[in-house]
Amino acid sequence: MSIMIVGAGRLGLYLAQLMDERQEKVVVVEKDESKIDKLRKELKCEIVVGDGCNSDVLKKAGIIGTDIVVAATGHDEDNLIICQLAKYEFGVSRVVSRINNPKNDWLFTKDMGVDAAVSSARIIARLIEEEAEISGLTTIINLSEGKISIVRSIIEKGSNAANKMIKDLMLPKNCVIMSVIRNNKVLLPNGSTYILPGDEVLSVVSDESKEALKNIFDAE
Repeated sequence: MSIMIVGAGRLGLYLAQLMDERQEKVVVVEKDESKIDKLRKELKCEIVVGDGCNSDVLKKAGIIGTDIVVAATGHDEDNLIICQLAKYEFGVSRVVSRINNPKNDWLFTKDMGVDAAVSSARIIARLIEEEAEISGLTTIINLSEGKISIVRSIIEKGSNAANKMIKDLMLPKNCVIMSVIRNNKVLLPNGSTYILPGDEVLSVVSDESKEALKNIFDAE
C-alpha cells in the first residue's frame, strides 16, 4: 500500500512513523524547509519539499498511483485543496483529511473530495468511553489492532502536567495530544498551550507509552 502524507507537523510525523514501522510505502510532503533536517533524521521514508497545494509538487512526489493521501496540515483551507487535487485531478481512491477547526466539519464531504475526515470534536461526540486497564486513563477507542489508543485524562490540581505548556511535558515516544476540553469548549492545542487543572486531555498513544503518559498526568 502506498501512502502520501501532506503536512509533517506532529500529527503528520506521527502517522509517517507508524506507517514506517509497518513497512508501508510512504512519501511525506512538507513545505517548511526548516523541518526537513529533523524529518530526515526521524523518518526512513521519502520526503519531498514543497507546497502540497501545488499539483506539480504532488506529481513530483509521486501521487499518480498512490493508494491513500492524507491531508494533515494545520490549515483546513490547505487540506481541502489537497483533497480536491488528490481526488479529482489525480484520481486517488482514498483521501483522508485532518479537520483543525470543528466549525469546518461541514466542508469536509465526499463532494469536496474527502472520503474520511477526522476531528477531535467529532471523536469526542460520537465515541463511547470504555475503561482502560491503566488507572487514570480512560480509553476512548483502540486502533491498529489495539496497539494504538485514543485516551482521555482528567487533570487534577496536583498533576505533574498542571499549569505547564505541552512542549514542556516531555511526552513519551508515539504520543500526541489531540485536543483539550476546557469549560465545555474543545481547544486544538499546540506546544505553547497550557494544561490546566480541570482540563480533559485527549491523546493518541501507543500501548507501550501508556504508562509513561499516565505518569505525566498523575498527581504528585
